[in-house]
This record gives sequence, C-alpha cells and structure tokens, in this order.
Amino acid sequence: MKRMIALTLVFLLLIAVSPAQDSGGPALSPRSIGESGLIIPVKVWGEVVRPGIYDVPIEYDLLAVLSVAGGPENTAKLTNVKVLRGQRIYKDEPIVVYVDLQQYIDTGNEDLIPEIRRGDTIMVPPKFGKNFVRNLAAILAIAQSIVIMAYYIDRVTE
Repeated sequence: MKRMIALTLVFLLLIAVSPAQDSGGPALSPRSIGESGLIIPVKVWGEVVRPGIYDVPIEYDLLAVLSVAGGPENTAKLTNVKVLRGQRIYKDEPIVVYVDLQQYIDTGNEDLIPEIRRGDTIMVPPKFGKNFVRNLAAILAIAQSIVIMAYYIDRVTE
C-alpha cells in the first residue's frame, strides 16, 4: 500500500513539474503582431531608452519604432534624427534621411515622418551639451590627476 501511494505521489509530482503540452493550435508569438503579419528588422541607436535591434511590423513608421525602443531620452537632439537606409528603392534616393522630430512635435505635420524599411538604422544623436559636459569632465579629471601627481612629486623631492 505504501508503495502504491509513493508511486502515485511521484507520478503527480512529475505531472505538476513537467512543462505544459502544446495544444496543437497556432502558436502566438511577438512575430505575429501587426495587421499584415510581416515583420522587418530595424536598428535603433543613440539617445533612446532601449537602443537595439527590433523586429517591428512593416507598417510601423519612425515614431512607432522609436516608441518600441522606449522613446527618446531627455538628452536627445530631436532636430537631427537620421534614418540610414538599408535598401534603396530608387537609384538616386539618398542613403541618409534627416528628420526634424521637433518640427513634427511643433506642427503635427505627418509628412515629416518617413517610412521605415527592412534593415534601416535609426540614429538619435545627443544634444551638444551632453558631449561637451562629458568631454569637459574627462579633461578636468586628467588635469586633477596631473596636479595631484605634481603635488606628491614635489613632496618626495623636498
């Protein structure tokens, strides 16, 4: 009797711990989003909350892709966002498209927002002040190190 209870407990434990079985229906995944179901890879670099490579529905525009990446940081320069084309449709089409998102925010003109294509790279640059402060901090740290070394060298030579 004890053996039967032990086997039943082991069997129930194995059932409880085993992964759920597939129901045989279509699997839902992040790739099945979007009206058309077509997904394209897009790279997002720079001053966004979560830069990286994203698989987005083909109907997404620049604003939607930036939203997927968490949106721009406070340090983003919205007047000079670049879209580097992964593919050209026309031979004389520019490889870099400059977008003024601040103008879009001010006017609401949707013609300013370009379409996004497979393999595009979106680059959101930092404001001038961020790089300036970062570089100034590095220069001051080096100067401080030189002053400290000079101070200790003078103390040793005395």
